[in-house]
Amino acid sequence: MNTKLIFFILLLGIFFSGVSLAQDCNEDGSLDEIKAYIPENAYFKTGFKGLHFVLETHPISMVDSMFWKLINAYSLPVSPVCAADGTYMGESPYDAYDYKHVVELTIEDQKITAVNYNEVHKDGSDKKSDKKYNEQMSASGTSPAIAYPNMEKQLVEKQKMWEVDATSGATYSLYRFRYAVTLALIKAEMAEKEKK
Repeated sequence: MNTKLIFFILLLGIFFSGVSLAQDCNEDGSLDEIKAYIPENAYFKTGFKGLHFVLETHPISMVDSMFWKLINAYSLPVSPVCAADGTYMGESPYDAYDYKHVVELTIEDQKITAVNYNEVHKDGSDKKSDKKYNEQMSASGTSPAIAYPNMEKQLVEKQKMWEVDATSGATYSLYRFRYAVTLALIKAEMAEKEKK
């Protein structure tokens, strides 16, 4: 499937869902910052916005398929192999519940040495430290306080986001994590290109 068709499908999903593409720029998370990764492609940012919509509204099989198509269409990073040293933030637009999916990666010598992931509400609260939310989610077998540190640890150990496994009951959280990690890795690659 070619790149234009992928994004046409994503745009149709956004159009028919009633999601506005003209949100406040502060609500786009890292998306405005990554436009420079492929500046000649006006649809690059829109593709990520569409992927976020698919992530929040579609079955995991479709999320996985569209994620891979986006990664392959743009040769996006899945590891820090071409990344500059530094600390990079990746964050999604707000979801329907007013949460952003936020990761902070520290990279040294083309290795991820630290990861901090969370889902942060517009009011500043977050899922990892919300005791009441974690107690409620524990009934399903896991919680952000368990799942997020597990994903962070795996990414440091495995170095490739696609090798990070989901904690049972947190499959969508894994894909939100991967989304934010992809954005942070793009920024790290952009920083490395700027050095040259």
